[in-house]
Amino acid sequence: MRNTLDKLYVGAGLLAGTCIVLITLMILLQIVGRWFGIIIPSTEDFSGYLLAAASFLALAYTFRQGGHIRVTLLIHRFSSGLQRKLMIAAMMLFTVMMAYGAYHLSYLVYESWSFHELSQGYIAVPLWIPQVPMVLGAILFLIALLDDLVGALQGGTPSFIDLEE
Repeated sequence: MRNTLDKLYVGAGLLAGTCIVLITLMILLQIVGRWFGIIIPSTEDFSGYLLAAASFLALAYTFRQGGHIRVTLLIHRFSSGLQRKLMIAAMMLFTVMMAYGAYHLSYLVYESWSFHELSQGYIAVPLWIPQVPMVLGAILFLIALLDDLVGALQGGTPSFIDLEE
């Protein structure tokens, strides 16, 4: 199970990186196209969709690699037993918050799909299509949080603490 989850996180990170590369290529094509009088429609729209996808898909991978910003200055002032309890409480709180966010993002996609919402750019795109990677990224991040929380509750050290030390 550990190997599967790690591959899932890395896969999401690779997808996020691919989105960034695609944004770069689209912008370069737009620049070169303007030299020759060619305008590529909806480049800004698609770049925005890819940026949102990259941001959300990278959450789980970044969390597991210890790349998220955490304020540990206050927690390090307490005894190690209290530090652990505070860290678990914070992880529980954030897991609940992320579950709430993932649920509402999923509902947003469902509403976009059921109401047949379209983007307003030159190329009309059903909005649920660029919203799906956001939901997948949020759900993967929730899985990563639960993964670390369960490990911490079983006596292990959260992945981001292992990387800090």
